[in-house]
Amino acid sequence: ESGLYLAPLRLLALEVQERLLAEGVECSMTTGEEDDYRIGAHHLSCTVEKMDSAGQFGVDPKVAVIDEAQMLQDPDRGWAWLKAILGLACE
Repeated sequence: ESGLYLAPLRLLALEVQERLLAEGVECSMTTGEEDDYRIGAHHLSCTVEKMDSAGQFGVDPKVAVIDEAQMLQDPDRGWAWLKAILGLACE
């Protein structure tokens, strides 16, 4: 129905979007460098820091994939994984 993929790298976010589009699943994508909004998309692939963009892209995810969750311990970016793990309200 709807989903959110949180990537550690923008290239992974792009790769997941391309894979879903190839399977016929409309998926928007946003990173710190680019946005690709797809009208009617219920899926979003983004870098973990852009998680808050889900609402702006019209995605209310039922499922979320948080890739590389061990990055929680990263001194520079760990805050984003902590926010995702504790803050996402998915089924």
